[in-house]
Amino acid sequence: MSSRDINRANFINTKLLGRKREPIDVRSEEDPEIENIMKTVETETIIDREEVMEACVKLLNEPLHVLDKDFAAGGLTFAFNSSMPPQMVALDASQAWIVYWIANSMMMIDPSLLTNEIKRKIVRKLFLMSKDNGPFGGGESQLPHIASTYAAINALALCDNIDNCWNKINRDAIYKWLLSLKQPDGSFTTCNPIGERDTRGVYCALSIASLLNIMSDELTEGVVEYLQQCQTYEGGFGATRLGDEAHGGYTFCATASLVIMNKLNSIDIEKLMEWCAARQCTEEMGLCGRSNKLVDGCYSFWVGGTAAMLEANDYHGCLKKEALRKYILNCCQSKTGIALRDKPGKNGDFYHTNYVLLGLSITESKFYYHGDDKTNRTPFDILSKSLSVKEVPSGLAFINPVYGIPNESLQEFHEHFI
Repeated sequence: MSSRDINRANFINTKLLGRKREPIDVRSEEDPEIENIMKTVETETIIDREEVMEACVKLLNEPLHVLDKDFAAGGLTFAFNSSMPPQMVALDASQAWIVYWIANSMMMIDPSLLTNEIKRKIVRKLFLMSKDNGPFGGGESQLPHIASTYAAINALALCDNIDNCWNKINRDAIYKWLLSLKQPDGSFTTCNPIGERDTRGVYCALSIASLLNIMSDELTEGVVEYLQQCQTYEGGFGATRLGDEAHGGYTFCATASLVIMNKLNSIDIEKLMEWCAARQCTEEMGLCGRSNKLVDGCYSFWVGGTAAMLEANDYHGCLKKEALRKYILNCCQSKTGIALRDKPGKNGDFYHTNYVLLGLSITESKFYYHGDDKTNRTPFDILSKSLSVKEVPSGLAFINPVYGIPNESLQEFHEHFI
């Protein structure tokens, strides 16, 4: 301290504060070390995401890739004409799903790929999974399951009523079975005598019923109230009303169920839009299914389809479609396994091929309702048309985001049961 500062300190102490002790000048010869109290936390997810970002950014810096339809078509056609490898036994209860994923992917790419011979194979295969032509199990001699029945109905919708197969569906049996799964709180179990109760079961039930034209007040009683309780503070939907974390798949199921019932405005749509927007990763440009999770190509449909339904209802701007499209084309095409994959470093598979293709179609489409009557809207009134995109569009089929089926197949199937 300077002599002037010391004199000033003495004056303050003695005259103003009345202190008698002399001020002491203490100086340190060394600068003290300042410890950083903010510790770097590295979790498995953080490390994995850094690796994924690095792989994605490298691919995203390349010019926009073109969808390799020939490679995709080759793998899908091979699947219907060959025996599955032994490791597929683990998916024995998912046979109806595998049929739907492959057939729907083929219809998305080129309807001519699904030949009459393949359609007959699908019909024979699926009806072997049902004792009375509906409801359907996951495989032959398995209990009927709501998710398997959903997949089977979707797959049959792609078969163009070959050999009058649609009339073989036992709608009465399916309706009675759905009623037996209905719970007092508005949910549905997935299977009898026991099964999960969640938003997935609600969506599968309403999708099946609306496609087969067997909807009733008895089926939908209490469903809206149940789904309202499943919307979380984040804005998305959890599996149940018990405070589960919001998830892309369950959010799609809840949103689609509300659209089927024309009750979308019964929830907090602004929060839902915020949640969807937050699922798009800035660096990777793709979508994740939950907060602080890795990007995954399948959410191009689960979250992208949710955004498409909101768009059709005049709630725009949830997602950056062009960015999502680049993630799909540059990061989700695989040369190992089946055509499309989760993310760089993964092999392609049937599941991701189907849902990534659906998501790609969404990024190249604009969704809207036919007509202005909002009171009597049905999900079959949702239409889509081409959206102006950079480079050449992929030329995939237009889809209905509620059902995940090409528009043309969906309309023919629905009208058959009117």
